[in-house]
Amino acid sequence: MKFEEPEDPQWLAFRRALERAIGVPLGQYKEPQMKRRLANIMTRRGLNGWPAFEKAIAADRELLADVRDTLTINVSEFFRQADRFQELQAKWLPELIKERRQLKIWSAGCSVGCEPYTLAMILNELDPRGNHSILATDVDMPILSRAREGNGYPPSEVRSVPPALLKKYFVSEGETFRVTDDIRRKVNFRRHDLLSDPYPTDLDMILCRNVVIYFTDEAKQHIYKGFAKALRPSGLLFIGGSEMIMRSGEIGFRTAGTSMYQKAA
Repeated sequence: MKFEEPEDPQWLAFRRALERAIGVPLGQYKEPQMKRRLANIMTRRGLNGWPAFEKAIAADRELLADVRDTLTINVSEFFRQADRFQELQAKWLPELIKERRQLKIWSAGCSVGCEPYTLAMILNELDPRGNHSILATDVDMPILSRAREGNGYPPSEVRSVPPALLKKYFVSEGETFRVTDDIRRKVNFRRHDLLSDPYPTDLDMILCRNVVIYFTDEAKQHIYKGFAKALRPSGLLFIGGSEMIMRSGEIGFRTAGTSMYQKAA
């Protein structure tokens, strides 16, 4: 008979304290990956063990912010994997606009807002008179506040923006950039937990890129099933380049291209 190793009580105590501090439930994150990320921070900070780490994050707001960003994967970029967004602009969005004049789109796990703002720029190029709905959500409130403000983007986050769009939709502010107010107003930001909150419905497209990869298999299934229910028939799910939905047909999707799944009609 095989017995499971009991969980480290120091780790459990640290995880509970961290959940309270950042307001994000961590039970559905892949534990080995989570521990590796946290261990890297401990090494950089010269901390030894979970109790020491717990005391440090309680006393240092900058460290707490570093931990929050590390665990909620707030790494983003406008037009990330630009070829995928080119395909979105050339093929998928025009097809959706032909089917429905006012699209309902959800950017789930939007981080600092690069993804939904990218989408707003593309839609404005395709359909400048359109009145499309873009909902952008994240579980991390401080990051969501920054996304809503639409500023403070360093050059590394705008490096893939086509020059013409950079000139048209961004304002340079010293060493950073902000999106123009007209683009900022096209996105509605809201806090949402993919594991516990109800999903919107009758959506034409969901973008959730490089988010679900960090969850357990059980959590992934919960999220992908929720996405399938949230989409209208023939609606699209746009995921990250390194992600794949296993047995997608069982939950109502078919593969529609690289990083793209379509809900069965």
